[in-house]
Amino acid sequence: MNSKKARVGIVIVTFNSAEVFALAIESLIKTRSDTEFVVAAIDNASRPAERAAVQATFEHAVAQQGLQGKFFQQDKNLGFSGGNNIGIQYCLADPTITHICLLNSDVIVTDRWLDYLVAADKDAIGPLTNASNNEQGIPIPYHLGDRNRLGEGSAALDMPLLTEFAIRRREGWLGFTVDSEFLSYYCVLFSRELIERVGALDERFFPGAYEDDDHCVRILQGGFKMHVARDVYIHHWGSASFGKLDVVEAQGFAAQNRARFEEKHGRAWQDRTRLSVTAWMQDSLFAIASPKRLPIHLETHHLYARQMRTLVEGLEAYSKHLNGEIARWQAEQMNDLRSLVMGRHIDEPVSVASLLPVINGIDADIEQYLSTDGEGVSPEVVQRMKVRFESFANELDALVAKTSRTARELTAMQAARPQDKPLSFKQRVTNRLARAAQFPTSKVSRLVRGYELLQLLRHGDGILFFAPYPTKERERDGYFQRVKAIDSLFPSKHRVYCDVRGHPEAKPFIERAAHNAWVLNISLASRNQRWLVALLARRFKRVYFHSVLRMPNAAAEAALRAPGLKWVLDVHGVVPEEFRMHNDFFSARIHDDCERMAVEKASRVIVVSQAMGNYLAHKYRELLRAKVIVLPIFALEKGSEGARPYKDGRPTVIYAGGTQKWQNIPAMMNVVARALDHADWWMYTPDVEVMRNAAAPEVQNHPNFHVASATRAELNEVYQQCHFGFILRDDMVVNHVSCPTKLIEYLAFGIVPIVDTPNIGDFNTYGMRYVSVEDFAKGLIPDAATRMEMAAHNRAICERLVEQKATGEKELIEALT
Repeated sequence: MNSKKARVGIVIVTFNSAEVFALAIESLIKTRSDTEFVVAAIDNASRPAERAAVQATFEHAVAQQGLQGKFFQQDKNLGFSGGNNIGIQYCLADPTITHICLLNSDVIVTDRWLDYLVAADKDAIGPLTNASNNEQGIPIPYHLGDRNRLGEGSAALDMPLLTEFAIRRREGWLGFTVDSEFLSYYCVLFSRELIERVGALDERFFPGAYEDDDHCVRILQGGFKMHVARDVYIHHWGSASFGKLDVVEAQGFAAQNRARFEEKHGRAWQDRTRLSVTAWMQDSLFAIASPKRLPIHLETHHLYARQMRTLVEGLEAYSKHLNGEIARWQAEQMNDLRSLVMGRHIDEPVSVASLLPVINGIDADIEQYLSTDGEGVSPEVVQRMKVRFESFANELDALVAKTSRTARELTAMQAARPQDKPLSFKQRVTNRLARAAQFPTSKVSRLVRGYELLQLLRHGDGILFFAPYPTKERERDGYFQRVKAIDSLFPSKHRVYCDVRGHPEAKPFIERAAHNAWVLNISLASRNQRWLVALLARRFKRVYFHSVLRMPNAAAEAALRAPGLKWVLDVHGVVPEEFRMHNDFFSARIHDDCERMAVEKASRVIVVSQAMGNYLAHKYRELLRAKVIVLPIFALEKGSEGARPYKDGRPTVIYAGGTQKWQNIPAMMNVVARALDHADWWMYTPDVEVMRNAAAPEVQNHPNFHVASATRAELNEVYQQCHFGFILRDDMVVNHVSCPTKLIEYLAFGIVPIVDTPNIGDFNTYGMRYVSVEDFAKGLIPDAATRMEMAAHNRAICERLVEQKATGEKELIEALT
């Protein structure tokens, strides 16, 4: 270590923060260091009592404790930049000083901190801390003490905890220094050459904020590099000086300084939230590649994962709140008669998948690697995890940007809100008519709804769907999930849903379901309603049937008589065959006839799997003239690719689903009973008691058997720990042509399926690797390495399905455009 050759000038600026300043000076004196240093302490026009306390602390340290340096009392607040520049000039005037360190007044340094930073021999370098808005900020396991008791000095703090953590941090990431494009100036060490060439801080950023951003840009432009020493740690209380400013005043200064930064450099300031992910990535990749696993590696990883979950949960909740406020505000502005009668429907924000499963996947993988003794992971694994971290950081960036845009949009809306004033004559009349229109049979209601229908006919660019509308209450039903997915492909078109009912209901004929979406409540007893459906079909020239079940009725027949019609049948399933299974041969014949008409005359027939397309081709042969589009519908979430070793030699088997007859719960419980000691069995279902009672008494009380319910997010986390999953389907045509969402989930999360028949949709054709239910019951279970190979092979099937889905969506959009 060459630190004895260096002499460092430490610059500390304080403003009304005598208590933390005293702790900082005490730590500089008491911590061990071989590096010689002098201190320039600048009081930035604090209150008289604070000035006196700061000066007394410094003079006592110089006179009684051997501190070298000089105290500068300012009569005017020069801001962070101006105060530091006083100290920088003092240090530059001393030719023996080789480095300059800017140190906040609210830090507590640790043993050898300055030795380590000097020994790194970098142009600019900073340590880690607990409070920083870049990759220097890390989560910590210790609590130093109550900030409200800082006036009692270090005796009120648990200093041994800080010392111990700094030592453990050093051991865990020894020698790990990384490049950075930004250093936070709570503590930064510069070479003298850098300061002489780049210059001091820009004092236009008064009183503080963005001066460090500016200086870092200038450092990089000057050809210097910046680094973070990830094996050096000091404590930072955070904003002790600027926290004394009025909050509103401080926010105003920050906004002004941000504008100054952007004007000076001709570019937008970049949010640094993603750098929290960078910190997690840097520490984790170093730890998993390290040949020696230390307890602090796993402990720190858990802290990062918890911190990320808290951050993302907060951002997502805030984003949801903002969207709700915007929707409420927009609804309040819709006070015309048409909106009051038809409903105040605003486009719902596009649902964005939560980032929590991404965090959970990374968490599970890193934990697995850190829990394995032996050598560090391969460079390939490190690179793969780096890609996943960077992808998460990009998604977090997008979430932050979206939330910021939404917040600005809401602020603009609120600023433009008109002042409260008495209602106009027109509005009073409108409100009175709207009250009358609350009754669907009233003349006002009929007139307004008739006008709505005329507007649809006038516009013309729409699609007539034969299906109930996919409301939120129906979204758990698989049928409506598919209806919703198809609906989302045509957001700019008018979508009219024909909800055909055999008997009249006390509902208006037309209702608005969402922006650009309407529902026609059709009673087959009404000839006028059937005539209006036919009129819409003629105008739209596009009709979409969700299942052959929606075809055999008079309204559908009226629509199909429209000339020049493009119409589509989404098969959904083998409906006639299901009727035959239940001995309903009359219904089977009716729907066979409808299906036959579709394969002959429809523009397109949509199927969920190629196996279903092949089945229709075999069933109807030369009659099949419609073009078949394969379009599976699913929401794919990727799971962990970690090793997932078996626990005590036992794999974990999961079942996630209901207890319906076709799930074959008795067969499943038979396997559990036969192989009870060979695996851990996790059964997740809404019907907990039904599932538990389906098991034999000896199974119910066995420690390997677990039954519970779980939310979607919780289930995704559970999947990360599982090895095999039950997909028991009878060997019949209904399953031969299906595309179970549950099976796709299993494959995406690296769960190898346990099946009684592999003939499920296209999965067997694609070469799905599986374990037969009989082999598993006999204990013929693949070892962990083989299971990993099977899981990796099956993930490729998911990629094929994703491509198939994208192709099908594109073909359908083109067909109905």
